Amino acid sequence: MILMSFMFLLAAAVNPAQKIQEIKSDGVIILCSGGESAVEVKWFKDNNNKEEEIKGHSNLTYEVKADQGIVKGFYRCEYETTVTKEKKKYVFFLRVQVCENCYELSRLRAAAVILGDVLFTGGVIFIIYRFTTKNSGGTQKRGTVNIPLDPKTRNNAVYSGIR
Repeated sequence: MILMSFMFLLAAAVNPAQKIQEIKSDGVIILCSGGESAVEVKWFKDNNNKEEEIKGHSNLTYEVKADQGIVKGFYRCEYETTVTKEKKKYVFFLRVQVCENCYELSRLRAAAVILGDVLFTGGVIFIIYRFTTKNSGGTQKRGTVNIPLDPKTRNNAVYSGIR
C-alpha cells in the first residue's frame, strides 16, 4: 500500500501537467496544461489496450462524460510546442464517481455540523437532568420536619415498635 502511494506521488511529481480542472455532476473536465503555446492538442482514449484518437476536439480541455455515474479510463493529450517543436504527451488516469444530486461538503462545514449536533444533544441531556432532579420525590431535602404518624393509623403489628 505504501509502495503504491509512493508510485502515485512519484507519477504526480514527474508529470505535473496532469490536471483535473472540474468535477461536474455528469462528468469531469481535464486540462492539458503546458499546451498553451501549442497550435493543436490531440486527445486519445485507451479502450481495452487499444488507443483511439478523439476526433473533432483540439482544445486544451476535454470533458469526459460519465457512464452510469462513473468516469474511468486512461486519457492522453499530445501537442507539439511552437518554439522547440518538441512533442509532449501527458497521460491521465481517471476513476471518479459523479452524481447529479451530490453536494460537496467542506471539512469546516462538516466539523461545524458535528460540533453543533454534539452541543445540542448535550443541552437536551442537561435540561432533562435538571427537570428530573427538581421533581423527583426520592430524597428529602434538609430542613424539612418529619411529622410522626398518628397513633391511630400507625401499624400495630408485633415488631413495629422495636427500634
